[in-house]
Amino acid sequence: MEDRYEIKGKIGQGGLGAVYRAHDVRMNRDVAIKRIIANSEDAEISEESTRQLLKEAGSLASLQHPNIVTIYDVGSDEDGPYVVMELLAGETLEDIILKGSFTWSDFRELAMQVLEALIAAQELHLVHRDLKPSNIMLTWLPSGKFQVKIVDFGLAKLSAKPSLQTTDQSDGVFGSIYFMAPEQFERVPIDARTDLYAIGCVFYYALTGYYPFDGETAAEVMASHLQHYVNPLQEVRDGIPLWACDWIMWHINRNPSDRPESARQALQNFVENDAAQPSPPMSTGTPSPAPEQPKRPKLVIPGAAPVPEVVPEVTPTQPVKTASAPKALAPPEGSKPSVHTTAQVVQASRAATGLVTPTSSGAPISPPATAPVIPTAKPTQPAASSPPSTPAVTPPTGPKLTPAPTNAATPGKKAVSPIGSKPPATKVSTPQKGLSSSGKVVLGIGTAIVVLILAFVLMQKMRANAEAKTYNSMIEYVAKGDATELPVDKDKLEMLLRAATSVASNKNRYVIYKALFLAKSTDGTDIDARIAEFATTQTMIPDVRVVLIRDVLRKRGNPAIIGTLLDFAESTNEPNAAVAAIEACRFMSDEQQLPAFINIIKTTSNDLIRKAAEENAATIIEKSSSKNSLAADLISAYGAAENDVIRHSMLRLLGRVGGDFALSFAKENLFSKDMKDNIAAIVALATWSGNEGYKLLIEYLASSPEVQLRDRAYDSAIQYAAASPDKVEQNWTLLSEQTKTQNEQLKLIRGLANVDPAPWAFAILENLTKTADSDKVIDLAQRAIQRLKEVQKTKGGK
Repeated sequence: MEDRYEIKGKIGQGGLGAVYRAHDVRMNRDVAIKRIIANSEDAEISEESTRQLLKEAGSLASLQHPNIVTIYDVGSDEDGPYVVMELLAGETLEDIILKGSFTWSDFRELAMQVLEALIAAQELHLVHRDLKPSNIMLTWLPSGKFQVKIVDFGLAKLSAKPSLQTTDQSDGVFGSIYFMAPEQFERVPIDARTDLYAIGCVFYYALTGYYPFDGETAAEVMASHLQHYVNPLQEVRDGIPLWACDWIMWHINRNPSDRPESARQALQNFVENDAAQPSPPMSTGTPSPAPEQPKRPKLVIPGAAPVPEVVPEVTPTQPVKTASAPKALAPPEGSKPSVHTTAQVVQASRAATGLVTPTSSGAPISPPATAPVIPTAKPTQPAASSPPSTPAVTPPTGPKLTPAPTNAATPGKKAVSPIGSKPPATKVSTPQKGLSSSGKVVLGIGTAIVVLILAFVLMQKMRANAEAKTYNSMIEYVAKGDATELPVDKDKLEMLLRAATSVASNKNRYVIYKALFLAKSTDGTDIDARIAEFATTQTMIPDVRVVLIRDVLRKRGNPAIIGTLLDFAESTNEPNAAVAAIEACRFMSDEQQLPAFINIIKTTSNDLIRKAAEENAATIIEKSSSKNSLAADLISAYGAAENDVIRHSMLRLLGRVGGDFALSFAKENLFSKDMKDNIAAIVALATWSGNEGYKLLIEYLASSPEVQLRDRAYDSAIQYAAASPDKVEQNWTLLSEQTKTQNEQLKLIRGLANVDPAPWAFAILENLTKTADSDKVIDLAQRAIQRLKEVQKTKGGK
């Protein structure tokens, strides 16, 4: 290394290694070199560090993306291994947040760039495992726009399937505890959704300056993650679109299945919401508490009479409740003005006239060309929240103005008495006669009516206070975080349902959802039927309906409501709610519901609804112990399909069943002259039931189809070979024989790197090291061999 790289000084140091600034003499450029810290006292730790470094180099070498640090070289000398990478001039996200939390416009740019990077990594089945603010850097382009760079993929692992969290020699876990997903503490298989949890925590931190999951000790922070103690973002930070708050909280759901499936889905959701809501409702943060707490409930129960409440006045000058106030990002001092914030020049020129217009500090982003669809972010369940309340309007107070007496002769002018004159004599009126008997009766009736009205108002207030007390009690009980069920009767259930759809309960809505999920009847009320009826018939905000169906009803898991949900899905004009209803039925359905889902596929004109129904049908088929009995309905639907979309959907479902009939349809489509038929068959064969479909796919690859179709077919073959537990050696061997291009060789190697170590796998990889024409292929094959040897050693093999 000494001949090529001149070390200029140390940049930083971590637990495993140090990073140095250096100059590449051969390429005449400055670089960063990461080297393992020598550890003579514990050779095992040094050896583990070396392995981590080599993994980093291997992972990053296959990533070429503007938002991921670039690896130039990897090597080893007498001081150990080293990696040469792009030298970044900028600041870490950690340093930036300490100065001030992100504005919405800057965060928007940050989020999209980070997700672009994760999409690229996930395409290669890479899981970072250690995403945190110190591993995200911001550099500045000459135009004045900031560029995100994700660094340190040292814990990344080439994995097409979920893998176990790597542990260090002290039985700890790598990564920052504040941003680690619960499954990393539980040592269960992790995947791309683990990175999405971490980046959700980073996004929360970037907007608030607070860790979403915190504690005074490491054990407390871990418990916070595991028990999901988190305050919704909209209660901590104001000025952020509510959909964006929900979007971030979606990432940090406790269970991986409740998070985005991939960075691609997360970014698509973000872009579509951003484009579809030009003036969205914004978060307001949590208002300051009143100086004195009221002695009795001051809550407004949805549907009941309002109870007056004095709330502190919130003015625009109040500070935002963040650890550090939002601060717009700007290029370093001395840089040329940013071309992305030219409106700021106009703003400065208007300052003298008082016409200051807020401007964005990020570049504008064009909306997608497709029509926007507004997916709903999955909410999280906070451990505690304040009871929902509605600020009451307090009439202004102050001295009352009494009009001055006017001169009778000159209306409108004040009466003036001459100086020294006596006041006018006062006329003494004579006493009048008392009320007549009829007048007394009228007066008595009027008094009685007033008393009744006052009594009614008092009773309403008492009732409202009683309901408020009951409601508060339920919310406080659920918000503690350790509740496993919530006893409710019919009236309490109705309180929760009204509160779930009330704007006044917005900041407590997630606790209400949790209360509905935990609700258990004490008086025989069919809770699931009532929630289903309410969610599918009442007028409410679409996002609330989606959450009630998809999260509350799906998690309660009562098959008795499937009919209600499917009827709603077929009749509603809210596509997102229809999809939610279908998804809620997925794991509750059985063979009896298959015809209903087939009917939805045949009748709907919405692609999202059709896809959801097809996924449900596929789940039913996979769970069925008598798949052949389900084939008749699918074959009938395939033959009666009115268009290619329905026919291809039925073909994919037939592939889940398998059999000769299905195979004949697949072959007919695979060798059709219509490319859409070809693609439909290729997709179906990737999840085919039985090895006959895979052999047909190999036969198709041998026929040398055009490039686009060949790429799709090879990807389907990789997918099948990686997922199939049967005939593993035969399947991979057949695929290796049809591997032709460099891209296919790389895909084959990545797939083989994740199989159980076996002689046949080593043989295929070693053959590639001898016959491949590409240095990249040879290098990746050698690293895959080394990885399999390490796995073999770990399992006790030789």
